[in-house]
Amino acid sequence: MNRRRLLAALPFAPVPMNALALDENYAESVAMTAYAMNTQTSFDVRIARFPSQNRGSLWVYVFADRRHASLADDNVRLLDQQVVDVSQPDARFSVEGATLRGFERDTENMRGHLSVRARARGGPHPVPGRGGVPVSVRADFTASHAPVMVRPGRIEVMGSVAASISIDGNVRTLTMPGKWHEQTGVRLAFAPAFTYLFVQGPGRGIMTTRHARGAWGYVFRNDSVVKVVAAEIDPYGSRERIIEVVLEDGERIRGTARVVREVSVPIEGQRRPGATVRVESDIGRMVGVLNDWQPE
Repeated sequence: MNRRRLLAALPFAPVPMNALALDENYAESVAMTAYAMNTQTSFDVRIARFPSQNRGSLWVYVFADRRHASLADDNVRLLDQQVVDVSQPDARFSVEGATLRGFERDTENMRGHLSVRARARGGPHPVPGRGGVPVSVRADFTASHAPVMVRPGRIEVMGSVAASISIDGNVRTLTMPGKWHEQTGVRLAFAPAFTYLFVQGPGRGIMTTRHARGAWGYVFRNDSVVKVVAAEIDPYGSRERIIEVVLEDGERIRGTARVVREVSVPIEGQRRPGATVRVESDIGRMVGVLNDWQPE
């Protein structure tokens, strides 16, 4: 199957602005993530907005020059209470101190821009709320393929990220593999238990979520996108975890994810463990993140 047919099978179809947006549990979130191939520099910034509640959340996780800075603040002020219209070719998600804006969002030319300035906490396991470490990230995302609707209301797209990262005034500028994802819709709680894997290398990447009912996601390789229909990932707790994803065309891709650094996010009174991982696989070396929510 050629690239155009694959992309047509996985369309970008944003959730329309309708009565759901007025629900008190309506949420809109967006994130940009990037990991250097040597794993020595990375960032993960996520903005969530709850327009009917007039509040948002901001997660900022940065690693550079052997130093962690992290922030998990679930009570940041919205700059406006308007619902983001994700049907537009550019859409802006903003909270106090941070903005993520996407351009040409439904095409292979999708781009995105991130600007965040915050006071974070030192270390990879923050308690909720602001800290005393000044952190800033300015980054530009360029897509490698058209956005993929991996589930209703959620898109994911891989590409490259040119970033300038500052921790306590020390600036590092580089280009890394990265991705953009966003999700809109009514959300009563964070999610049921799941394991989320996102890893990338030059011209290739795996994004999958495994949960009790199965798995979803996709593999990007050779300028094409193929849907993931099943995934097996060794349970949380080991420094090395075997992964296997099954693609829509029947191909199986196997690999080993080795933990480089661990982090965690405080969510709804619990902690979501995660890790920067290096993966050796059938399709080559990749780096990225492996997160577990409510692991057994």
